[in-house]
Amino acid sequence: MRILVINPNTTQAMTDEIGIVARAVAAADTVIDCVSPESGPRSIEGYADEVLAAYNTVELVARTTGDYDGYVIACFGDPAIAACREIADVPVVGIAEAAFHMASLVAYKWSIVTVLPRVKPFLEEVVHRNGMESKCASIRCTPLTVLEIEEDIERTKRMMLDEARDAIENDGAEAILLGCAGLGPIDKVMQEALAVPVFDGTACAVKLVEGLHAYGVTTAKVRAYLTPEPKELVACPGSFAQIYERDRALSGA
Repeated sequence: MRILVINPNTTQAMTDEIGIVARAVAAADTVIDCVSPESGPRSIEGYADEVLAAYNTVELVARTTGDYDGYVIACFGDPAIAACREIADVPVVGIAEAAFHMASLVAYKWSIVTVLPRVKPFLEEVVHRNGMESKCASIRCTPLTVLEIEEDIERTKRMMLDEARDAIENDGAEAILLGCAGLGPIDKVMQEALAVPVFDGTACAVKLVEGLHAYGVTTAKVRAYLTPEPKELVACPGSFAQIYERDRALSGA
């Protein structure tokens, strides 16, 4: 099968690292392509960043419809996940929701350890959107920005481990979720140091997309994720037009 992993920010070094993580966990016969949008923010650390990244992420899915058997949205805010499910006819999985569900299978409570404090309300909304409040013991932040993660990986590990230990000892966490796609390469190092399950959302999402494909199911198109209604678009990329205009032609609109 073919999976397109989309890093919604535009930092190529992070995209490359995400691709390495995704390929490391993928089955031998799974082809992983990992890309970023051509425009948008270098990192996603707030609501405005997310809106810009979301638009370009949806455009990427629209442009590649029919080329892949599944998509992974590799940002822990799961930007544009519902919109991408409307556009695509194959499974689309966000890395936050993937980590939430996998961790809940092996731990009664889990904590997210992530980057700078301004993302905490942002991630609280993601937890709420997925109905996971009862499973989330805490969301703990470090002073790191997204782009600082790879600048000093030892510093990153130290900060992440400190917050993770506090989550386990003080918050009741039994598993740790890495709250940024750029943290994926340190999952097993942290798991060994902490002696609890540690989840990188990209790895989780790849395995879930593979499982859905192998099981022969995809996104329901009955109500919430129906293909967009046919309508005229003004000054939008041709990739969007092929979704909307195709359906206008079919409906005679």
